[in-house]
Amino acid sequence: MEPIEIFIYLLIGIAAATAGSLMGVGGGFMIVPIFVFMGFNEKYGVYLLAPVLSLFVIIFVALSATAKYSREKSINYRLGLMYAPFSIIGTFVGSEILLESGLIDPFIFKIIFSVLIVVIGIRLIYRARKSEVESANSSNNQKRSYYWVILWGFITGLVASIIGIGGGTIAVPVILIFFLETMHVAIATSLFVMIFTAAASTLWHSLNLIGVLDMSFFVAGLLVAAGAIMGAQIGSHIQTRLKGKTLQLIFGMFMIGIAIPLLWLGP
Repeated sequence: MEPIEIFIYLLIGIAAATAGSLMGVGGGFMIVPIFVFMGFNEKYGVYLLAPVLSLFVIIFVALSATAKYSREKSINYRLGLMYAPFSIIGTFVGSEILLESGLIDPFIFKIIFSVLIVVIGIRLIYRARKSEVESANSSNNQKRSYYWVILWGFITGLVASIIGIGGGTIAVPVILIFFLETMHVAIATSLFVMIFTAAASTLWHSLNLIGVLDMSFFVAGLLVAAGAIMGAQIGSHIQTRLKGKTLQLIFGMFMIGIAIPLLWLGP
């Protein structure tokens, strides 16, 4: 492998992980289109690209960012540990039952989901305009029930497996709006959950693809992952320096901006 290729792979990992750890979405939304452009689809096929390479890298993004957010004490471990198992179940149901059986059309689902995330994005931007005191008082006056993780965790995994860009686009708004956490906690907890969901999905897909992927695929993944470890530290450092109001604006604009490209990304 040429030195320039190594540099490019590292740079991809740094860029994707910086954005992914900042917003709590992992970085798959950047990794997938970049590798499509580089020709990985033609060599390995679209169903190998997103599930294996992107999810493999997200494991390292989540681990690196979680280490940083753990030091900042911004992770709700109880919520995350309850959320993860049901998200994993939802992932397997979506990928192995709904998609494989043809019970759902991924493109139609993406259209519906694109409209939904635009609505969520607009709501987050609107919420960011409220004063932090007003938002805090509103959260303190309402009771959160963690039993809802059964439903929301399952939905997060289900959606992630169908749209192919990870569950952060669902988990962050759910933890913020439904479970009434701050934006910093929502992002950190979402990445904590991704450690388990991305690892489980990567293991499952890898076992099904033994003998198909060659050494260059794994080398590329490891190089991107190495860059992702550094990028996750950069993104998480920036996140801890921003106000919750600013993070909501950034995430809201991201949700609106990803809606149209979403129709092309993933399987």
